[in-house]
Amino acid sequence: MSARALVVAMIVLAGCAKPQPSGQASAADTSTTHGLPMMQQRLLEAANIALPPGVAPESLPQPNAAGAKALTQYCTQCHALPSPAMHGSADWPSVARRMWVRIDMMAGALGIQTPSSAERAELLAYLQKNALKVAANLPAGPGKPAFERVCARCHDLNDPRMHTAPDWPVVVMRMEQDAEKMKVTGISRADAEQIITYLQAASTRRR
Repeated sequence: MSARALVVAMIVLAGCAKPQPSGQASAADTSTTHGLPMMQQRLLEAANIALPPGVAPESLPQPNAAGAKALTQYCTQCHALPSPAMHGSADWPSVARRMWVRIDMMAGALGIQTPSSAERAELLAYLQKNALKVAANLPAGPGKPAFERVCARCHDLNDPRMHTAPDWPVVVMRMEQDAEKMKVTGISRADAEQIITYLQAASTRRR
């Protein structure tokens, strides 16, 4: 994450922090690290750890679309570039509203740019069009409990048909890497193998 993005994240987190009663600031709050008060340094560290990993602009669906360009231009001002598949179509409006409130609060600070109403509509339409394909009526099969237990901890359950059987091992491996970055523990090799087996079988079924 860039230094500016960390400072912006700190501003957002600082606005959510519980204020100390007047005259009751602790020694830890007033001491400094690298020229910053300890509390601000901790907020920076928290922001750096808590944000999910991003994707490369060229890996976005239709990277030259207006929505993809808006996503890259505005969303990377504060954090890594999010994949549209981070959320389902029904979830993106509330996520986008939350981000727009924050970006409007920071408008002009540290060079933060805010999207126009037309750009917000374009961006949301792009996110919903390319959102995670949420599973409905998952078919039974070996590995289904592991898929539901493990994958639902981070996101809505994928529709197994969103990838082909040969692609699922690569996708699951990428999810394992993301989970490791986000400190999500407890995903065993046996779980991963069961999930891959289930998704490969379910991806070929018609429903």
